Amino acid sequence: MPRFVISQCLAIGLATTALMGAAVGVAGAHPGGDDTVAQDAAPCEQARQARQNGQGVRGTGPAAAGQIDAILVTARNRAPVAGGEIVLTGIDACGDTIHRHMFTGAKGQVSFRGLQPGRYQLIAYRYDSATRSVIKADVDLPTPSLKTIQFTAD
Repeated sequence: MPRFVISQCLAIGLATTALMGAAVGVAGAHPGGDDTVAQDAAPCEQARQARQNGQGVRGTGPAAAGQIDAILVTARNRAPVAGGEIVLTGIDACGDTIHRHMFTGAKGQVSFRGLQPGRYQLIAYRYDSATRSVIKADVDLPTPSLKTIQFTAD
């Protein structure tokens, strides 16, 4: 290979290394700043793949560690309502539309786990009374966290 080509390749390699070093140095100069908290696309892709495979979302990293618990109780004596349905819908931080539903257990509770940050709506249905009760709540999950919502049905 001619010396000119070798020296050009070496110069390009050194320039790339210098640019990469400068980029890393800039990112390291602002620890904890807002510009260092960019969302990694990998957790979004992992969550999508898990949903497509029918596995649900079982995020291991902090990006999918959100959880919303819902409790359905009666208005009269605050007794748990077993067999009620809770529907969760919304758009997560990855831009995906989420739609899940669960039935409450003996303690009137359900847990939606492995949620990405996002804006969600919960709708609770009580089927065990003479009239079907419907209660709605909006939930903002800005960071991976745990939120508990209590629904009181007539």
